[in-house]
Amino acid sequence: MANFIKFLYRLVMLYMYYVLGACMLSWVPNINPDYPLFSFIFKSAGFYLIPPILGLSISPAMVMLVCGFVLLGLDKIYAKYFAPKEPKIVVMSPEEFFEKMKEQQNKEEDKKDGD
Repeated sequence: MANFIKFLYRLVMLYMYYVLGACMLSWVPNINPDYPLFSFIFKSAGFYLIPPILGLSISPAMVMLVCGFVLLGLDKIYAKYFAPKEPKIVVMSPEEFFEKMKEQQNKEEDKKDGD
């Protein structure tokens, strides 16, 4: 389930980049939005959800805002249910590593001597 949430997070993030790319594409002056490829890009990026106001389309901003809320929700779900179960990564120098190994060996020897 944790991997599925990570996958959804990355998918929504990829869609946000797609919307951002469509916004940049809309600034190109000689693009015909009725051309099938550009029509598909603009429709799938949500350009026509809300009609343009004073010549500005605020639909992509709304789509990105909703995507941001979805990302926040996925992040909260992951942090609450799956982050505590993740293995912790510890970075240490070789000296610290050998010191920890000696401590573990001493603990194991003490357990064997106590038995």
